[in-house]
Amino acid sequence: MIRFFGLTLFDIVDPRTRLGQPPDHVSKILSEEIKKMGIKINPVKTVKADRNRYCGPAVISAMTKMNTGEAARLLRDISGKPSVRGCYTHHVLMALSRCGITGKPIHNHLDRPTLTRWLKHYKADRTSGRVFLVVAGNHFQLIEGRRYVCGRTGEIVSVRDKRVKRRARVAEAYELVLRSEGKIKIPDEARKPKQDSNHSYVSRMKKKYDFDIEYLSSNHWFVAMNDKAESLAEKIDHDLAFEHYCYSIGEVAQRVEHMVEFMEDNFPQKTKTVPALAAMLKF
Repeated sequence: MIRFFGLTLFDIVDPRTRLGQPPDHVSKILSEEIKKMGIKINPVKTVKADRNRYCGPAVISAMTKMNTGEAARLLRDISGKPSVRGCYTHHVLMALSRCGITGKPIHNHLDRPTLTRWLKHYKADRTSGRVFLVVAGNHFQLIEGRRYVCGRTGEIVSVRDKRVKRRARVAEAYELVLRSEGKIKIPDEARKPKQDSNHSYVSRMKKKYDFDIEYLSSNHWFVAMNDKAESLAEKIDHDLAFEHYCYSIGEVAQRVEHMVEFMEDNFPQKTKTVPALAAMLKF
């Protein structure tokens, strides 16, 4: 027998179902299945070293559990902008889509209602496991049942909380649903890149030997030793006297290694003796 959400054809054509009043066992099965497929809102996740305080990244964080810095990084990848201070709705929806969440527009028959009126109008639709992205008062917010979260609250609060701007006018609303994969994912574009060891090595050697290393433009560096070492390299016709431009941090690191070898061979640094140790040796 054909089944839909665990229901038989007999269950579906039950007279009470046709009248819009499904039997109790049908309602129970449907609610359980919807709950399995549904998604829930979470508190906005902020990390001190990687965060953004605006509402767009906040709602993405509350849906995916990524921190606001990661959400902002994902939005920057989509918009091409160097920073996220405000964002368009379609950019937020595209970011959520990359995470496996689709935003289905709700065709609003009300003329820019207040958030209070919108909540009343869609009260029957606001059930557990159904999440709505609402744009009201130029602010992104998430609503699930009577639960609410946004960048202002950070935590999940009641829709009647005083921090909820209930008189703001609703411009857009979307129901957020999981795609067929049924799983939320965090794209690689959102991850904070690990610090390249080449960068730290180059930085240390630049400071130690007074190298002249300058980042000029995209993947374009000028790399040279100090004036005294450059003069010697030119005098003895050393390879380091020629071609001071590199086109990746890897190339920079390799050239710096050769420069360090040149410095150690021709300008060996004297070992500093600790005064207390010197006194002991003298004694």
